[in-house]
Amino acid sequence: MNISMKSRYAVRALTELARLEQAQTGRPVRLGEIAERRDMPLQFLEQVFAALRRGGIVRSRRGAAGGYALARPADEITVLDVVAALDGVPSPAECTQGRCDKVETCGASSVWIDAQRALEEVLTATTIGDLLRREDERRRSAPMYHI
Repeated sequence: MNISMKSRYAVRALTELARLEQAQTGRPVRLGEIAERRDMPLQFLEQVFAALRRGGIVRSRRGAAGGYALARPADEITVLDVVAALDGVPSPAECTQGRCDKVETCGASSVWIDAQRALEEVLTATTIGDLLRREDERRRSAPMYHI
């Protein structure tokens, strides 16, 4: 039950999008800017953001002043929303998705179901806004080395 690289990149990129939207007072943000600031491959981000747009996480505007913007406030976009838009809801085993005919008699199914609930709880409780604040706090408390 790994969270895909697409989802992990999406969470990082959306955090940067939220940061840039704050700094640029709502102006759409070019993917190239996010790719450069987060050291991510632009072509991969284009695929990720196309899926995020289809999932209603971001909106896009074409043209010279175009780019991407969050479809709703960063504090309303959960990490589960992002992962689900790209990969579906993460699941540790088939029995959590109702695809196992042994779920009624299997002793392990309750473990997988509990793990599913715990993961969903954490991903639902964490928003892109939360991650942005965590990053800001870590940056403020990180040691600064000047040459």
